[in-house]
Amino acid sequence: MKRKAKCWCLAGALLAGTVQAQEATPPEKAVPDQVEISVPSWIKRTTFSGILNGEFRWMEHGDLTARGSAQRSNLYLRTLEFDLETELSSWIAAELVLNSEYLGDPVNAGDEEITVDEATGRLGKEDFPLYLVIGKKTQPFGYFENDLLTQPMTQDAYETKQVGLTAGGTGPLELDFSATAYQGTTQMDQLFNSRLFDATRVARAPSLSQSVESFIISASVTPAKNSLLLFGALLSEPGRGRRNLSYDLGYNFALPFYKNLVLDGEYIRALAREDYLGFDRSFREGVFSQSLAWRSEIRKRKRFGGRRSKARKSHIESIPLELAVRYEYFDDDGLAAAARAWSVRDRASAGIRWSFFEGKGTTAYVGGEYRRSNYRVSRRLDELMDDGNEEIYLRLGLVF
Repeated sequence: MKRKAKCWCLAGALLAGTVQAQEATPPEKAVPDQVEISVPSWIKRTTFSGILNGEFRWMEHGDLTARGSAQRSNLYLRTLEFDLETELSSWIAAELVLNSEYLGDPVNAGDEEITVDEATGRLGKEDFPLYLVIGKKTQPFGYFENDLLTQPMTQDAYETKQVGLTAGGTGPLELDFSATAYQGTTQMDQLFNSRLFDATRVARAPSLSQSVESFIISASVTPAKNSLLLFGALLSEPGRGRRNLSYDLGYNFALPFYKNLVLDGEYIRALAREDYLGFDRSFREGVFSQSLAWRSEIRKRKRFGGRRSKARKSHIESIPLELAVRYEYFDDDGLAAAARAWSVRDRASAGIRWSFFEGKGTTAYVGGEYRRSNYRVSRRLDELMDDGNEEIYLRLGLVF
């Protein structure tokens, strides 16, 4: 009996101690339910890319308008660019490109500010033949395929970057045709800022247009896949007394028996021009550009031409090694002589680009270009300025 009593006492003591321990232990805090964050599906379909190009330039004559001027060299950031592209749905896409050009370059006077270079929305699907694009971009006039560091004269003179609305369609043989409407005289403004002629001696009447009166009709087709691409366009802008009309014709041709050799040609000509102030006739200028490139390897390219940011990046990423030569001619239709000024006559360039590093989504490359420009000089300036200039460009670039 004593043994049983002791056992019961011991059990009671243990039970009492357990109860006291439970009372002394603070209650556990309630664990809140986990919060699930819903990420929009379009964010998962968003891509980010960019370009960073550092450039060195040497010029035989630092001041073309002063005969025998000393040589000049500059080091600057040619391009800093950020590209954000997303698919909002299977038929809606948007793209935003921010960039800054010529940072630290006193010749081209880069403003060191980030600006909106492209901002577009696109409606359309790959398996549907019609599409609609609205926003700021280089509008579809000029193809501007570029195998060198400096852009072609056609782009210098006729790049039309403006807010516009484009309605287009696609068809057999990779046919793409479109009509674009925009406001202003962007193409003519670009021509006068191209440095292909002395714009200080030529002036235009200010545009009074306050409506969407400018338009572009363009088309491209590939009659021989992976070998031949043809394109053309017509541009019309309001002008003083008459509209300013320009047309564009060009091609991209890879030799069928040796596709590493590629020819690119483009010709843009004025069909009609307004009369510039102080002149009794119009001047219908034109630019011709022809290049020949040898490419070590041609990978699949998503986009072609040099108008859009994505196309320029695709060119670099798809061609690891490239050697190219280019000849260009500017026909000023007698403008330099009539204005007693100067204009570029022709330009020859040769260069090389090599991608020395290729990682996942990243390409680093180096490039060089030699360029010779010859000028028309009126009698008034014959003894005051040189009739030509030589330049060398070196670049370290990064595409990511």
